[in-house]
Amino acid sequence: MRYFLRSSSLIVRGKFRVCSSGSNGGIRNCTTLINHQVPHDFSMDPEKELELLALSLGLSYPGTAGLLTAVDMNTLCILSWDNLTVFVTAGITHPDQADPAVSDSGYTPGTINIIVLVQGFHDQALVDAVITVTEAKALALRDAGFGFVGTVTDAVLIASEGSGPIRYAGSATRIGQMIHEGAYAGVTKALLRQADTKKRGPSFFIRSGMGGPHWFLWEKEHCRYYPCHYEGQCCDFCYCPLYPCQDTTLGDWIEKPGRSPVWACTRCLLNHHPQVTRHLIRNPEASLQELKTLYSRYI
Repeated sequence: MRYFLRSSSLIVRGKFRVCSSGSNGGIRNCTTLINHQVPHDFSMDPEKELELLALSLGLSYPGTAGLLTAVDMNTLCILSWDNLTVFVTAGITHPDQADPAVSDSGYTPGTINIIVLVQGFHDQALVDAVITVTEAKALALRDAGFGFVGTVTDAVLIASEGSGPIRYAGSATRIGQMIHEGAYAGVTKALLRQADTKKRGPSFFIRSGMGGPHWFLWEKEHCRYYPCHYEGQCCDFCYCPLYPCQDTTLGDWIEKPGRSPVWACTRCLLNHHPQVTRHLIRNPEASLQELKTLYSRYI
């Protein structure tokens, strides 16, 4: 899986089995997921907009599953927890019920879009996860003090890297609990980002167990774990867009009792080398082997 921002769009590339309520949705295989920012007065055919976007990016539209939003992509929240990744943009100007609190809240464009990336899901679990995400979104809105459970244009996209044996993703399951917590935290934090007038860029949150379970905001300038590898390392891609690369020359699978294996980037320094980082910024779909070859020239 690889993700990056391009043309006011979040682009996620890989080999996925998806369940999407967005344009060109349904349950199917695809190679690209998109959350695309459109103008506030957008009135085009959503599927045509996504098709034109895919063509402009050199992507296959039949292999694309997309969502549209007028929310500023600089408010995007990305949350990572083991093999779970959640992407959320959130605005609430068009709630599904009238609520006077909305007009005075400071929030702007509507639509809550949630993309959840998992691994090894059966189609049944993909549908189950849509329910779990929707429940978490509704709870996050209620706890934020709003009297509605979504907007009229909300969308959910669940994507599994490869089909697998996992058939259940309700909140009674371990993976369902993770999805629920990730979606709840993502909606809560994305609403706060939407109300923030600075909007400097996407926010990255990591689920940590150190000092008790919690989500912490990763910031390059104030990272509590620096240096995690060596003094002077480049940290632009601490939040690795290659994860999990599953290259055993760079990392290892960590077994945890009663839980799915977790990929640990034990030996990887690729994204901490300045030359590799600059190359990946310029070429976000560079292959892992390409980056390893470049890295080998400087060590």
